Amino acid sequence: MRDWLPILLPLLSGFLYAIAALMLKRATERGIGPWRVSFVTSWIQALIFAPYWLAGAQAFSWLHLQHAVIAGATFFFGQIFTFLALSHGDVSVATPILGTKVLFVAVFATLFAAEPLTSGLWIAAVLTTVATALLGGLGKGSRASLLLSLIFGFTAAAAFALTDVLAQKWAPLWGFHHFAPVMFLTVAMLSFVLMPFFRGNLRDLPWRWVGPGAMLLGLQASGVAYAIMVFGSATTTNIVYNSRGMWSVLLVWTVGHWFDNSERGLGRGVMIRRLAASTLLLAAIIIVVR
Repeated sequence: MRDWLPILLPLLSGFLYAIAALMLKRATERGIGPWRVSFVTSWIQALIFAPYWLAGAQAFSWLHLQHAVIAGATFFFGQIFTFLALSHGDVSVATPILGTKVLFVAVFATLFAAEPLTSGLWIAAVLTTVATALLGGLGKGSRASLLLSLIFGFTAAAAFALTDVLAQKWAPLWGFHHFAPVMFLTVAMLSFVLMPFFRGNLRDLPWRWVGPGAMLLGLQASGVAYAIMVFGSATTTNIVYNSRGMWSVLLVWTVGHWFDNSERGLGRGVMIRRLAASTLLLAAIIIVVR
């Protein structure tokens, strides 16, 4: 079973992310804005990771603490732009665009982590990027709105990729059970800078969407973080995790109306194109598994 965890964890995390994205997209609509949702999500993630500290790890050192804080800062930066991307575009556009993270990971891994990248991994990374371009096509709204969504999505993807590679490089030196809690506590502490941008009180949030969405986002982050920090292959993990693009299309098309999501109204042709492109993601995953 343990041999399959590096595949099963990011695969399950991708599915949970797609559900969380639908919930949080719903929460950020109708003038609520992304900042309060991001604040709540950051603290729920920190609480989910906090118990890992009790499991123990290598001895404390200020250098390890510094590394975890740096990784937390880059993750926070990526999370900010993720919420901006979700609030300015379709879930079935923003989520696949975030999938370009896998190419950034491949590049950063060779530069900073000395991760050997086989030809198969490069092929899988390219397939994932092509699938991202197809899945992200023909979103709703104005060109300006779509452009903002793309810019925010690519920025978030690069920030998360750097986070994954730094975590892969540094986490084994301190251990997942200490590194991850400090990293996500850093994210939560940094979220206080968002408070001046709140459009209202936290109690006014639609908690029926924010609460479960934030919990799922934290759980899926735990799965991805564990796979990268313990098993050590950021590129492989992210290629499998990119199944979230496929999951997002399937969920929007089948049960999106449960979340008051209107993307299925784009038409059968658009959704079929996005779903067909998701087969490229499956091909990339199969290459990684083999």
